[in-house]
This record gives sequence, C-alpha cells and structure tokens, in this order.
Amino acid sequence: MNDINSSVILQDTQSAHAINPVRSELQEATVRLDVKGAYFSFGSHTVLQGVDLKLRAGEVYGLLGPNGAGKTTLMKAMCGRLRLDKGDVRVEGKDPRLDQNVRRMVSYVPQDIAIFPYLTVIENLEIFGQISGLPRRDIAQSVKGMLQKASLGNQAHKLCRTLSGGYQRRINICASILNNPSVLILDEPTVGIDINAREEIHSLLCDLRDSGAAILIATHDLDQAYQLSDRVGFMKYGRIWLEGAPKTLIADHFGEEREIIVSFSSPPPDSGVQLLKEVGFYSIQAPLVWVGRIANSHIDIQTMSDELARSGMFVKEISIRSPDLTSLFMHMMSENESEI
Repeated sequence: MNDINSSVILQDTQSAHAINPVRSELQEATVRLDVKGAYFSFGSHTVLQGVDLKLRAGEVYGLLGPNGAGKTTLMKAMCGRLRLDKGDVRVEGKDPRLDQNVRRMVSYVPQDIAIFPYLTVIENLEIFGQISGLPRRDIAQSVKGMLQKASLGNQAHKLCRTLSGGYQRRINICASILNNPSVLILDEPTVGIDINAREEIHSLLCDLRDSGAAILIATHDLDQAYQLSDRVGFMKYGRIWLEGAPKTLIADHFGEEREIIVSFSSPPPDSGVQLLKEVGFYSIQAPLVWVGRIANSHIDIQTMSDELARSGMFVKEISIRSPDLTSLFMHMMSENESEI
C-alpha cells in the first residue's frame, strides 16, 4: 500500500444554497422582453448566432458563460444600444430602437461603475432621475424613497468618490431603478464587493422583481446565480445552449451521480493527464485539481489512490460531493461546440 495521505470528504453543496424555485405563475406571466433570432458580427467575427430569449414579469434570469461568449453584446442589443444584423428585440411588444419611452423601460447597469464621483449621492440620484424621464415633480420623492430603501440615508450628502466600492455599486443600481423599469439588465452587479454590500444589492433586486419587473443578471458568481435566479441560460459560442431552473437542470443532467474531486500533491505527468481525460475527468485548478463523476459514493479510496500512483499521479486528497451549478457550468464549458 502506498504511503499516501488521502482523505474522503462527503459534501452536500446544494443544501448550502437558498433555493429560489421557479414560481408556477411565471409560466403565464407577461413577457417583458423578447429576443428572437439575434445575430451580430464584428467584421468577420460572429458574436451572436441566433439567440432567442424571453424575460417575464417577476423573474430573475441568470445569464452564464465564459468571457467572449457574447453576453455583453446581447445585453446591449436588449436595451437598444446596439443594432442587430438580424433578429428582433421587443420590449412589451415594442421596438426600443424606435421609441425613447420604450428604451426608458429598460435599465442597463454595466460592470464598470457609472456615476459622477464628484457629486454627492443625492445629486447623482437626482440627475439620473431626470435622465430616466421622471417628471420633475416626482424626483425628490423618488430619491428620498430610494435612499431609504437602499439604506443610503447617512451617505446622502457625501461625495460618491469618498465611498466604498460596495456603496458605489449600490448607488449605481439605485440610479438605474429610480423610474421603476419594466426590465433591469445587470452585468456583474456584485463583483469586488463584500458580503454585506452584496446582500443589500440582492435585497434591492428582489424588491424590484416582486414589483413585477424582469431582471437579467450576467454573472460569473454561480452561487449568486443559483440563489437569485428563477431560470439560468448557459451561453457559449454566441448561443444559449441550455436554459431552465437551476435545480431542475442539475437534477436532469446529473441524476443520482456524485462528483469526485481529486487533488494531487504534484502535477500529473502527460500520460496521467491523458488517462484522466479518457475517463471523463476535467481540471478545475490546473494542473492539481481534477473532477469526475461517479454513480455513487461507495468507492475504495485507497485502491483508487494506489492505481493513480502507479500511473505517476500522487493523491493529496479525494472528496465526494453533490453536483451544483458550478459543476454544470464546468461541464458545459469543457465540451466542444459539436458536443453540446
């Protein structure tokens, strides 16, 4: 028997999440935004390849995918900031490119914070209220209500540049929802902020969702996507390849299977890497951590460690867990276009 310090850690990652199941009424809810057959190219590079997507009232949709998948281009088309080569975007049945009032029904929050750093919080909100088309007589009351809702009252008269990134992101989102948009589109809304700021933003989004808005969040934070989203869509190669409720997608894809995570003490040799790939493993922290799938958790860990060692791969730890949204994302991203 090899002198290998291997351990088995049983995990149930799903139970750690606050599950937001798809509400049955969403099936009949009003379609707030409808994308049909969206195509777009930059020169010879095709970015969108026939995307279809519906956002319904009272729904949070998580848009997932690697960098370069076409997510940002799709979001810009959805809010009328980009003209498609082919296809249509409709906001409650109307073309946002043709009507400014329709465009104002859709708010877009980019990943980069877009507020005026040398103005106070309240001044920023007042300006964005005007830009969004709020009647002047309603702006003061709307700003007051937003400051209270977002717990920003103590910061109201501070310059935005003096506030933390979490506060600035919260202000950015508040500026975008002052006019109660029908659709809110956010690109990485909680990147680089602490957990308290993240929870404040989640609360704002849930309030807006409950008021009947449709929300799309493009994110690499898969825990956030699982927690907030009624549906998620996996985007790759300019298309949405898989779409549905997170819990349902995970159950349909993995069934009763579990994941086995193998951590090596040193990088496997080329022959070992080839062997791992042949039996369905893929790397999540190259080259030391590899993930595969097993029918059940009743396996002989030491025997497995011995077999790997004979192939020149020395195990540091082996753990077994229930698949989660990250598992599904990694599987989707590891497949070639022809295999999806």
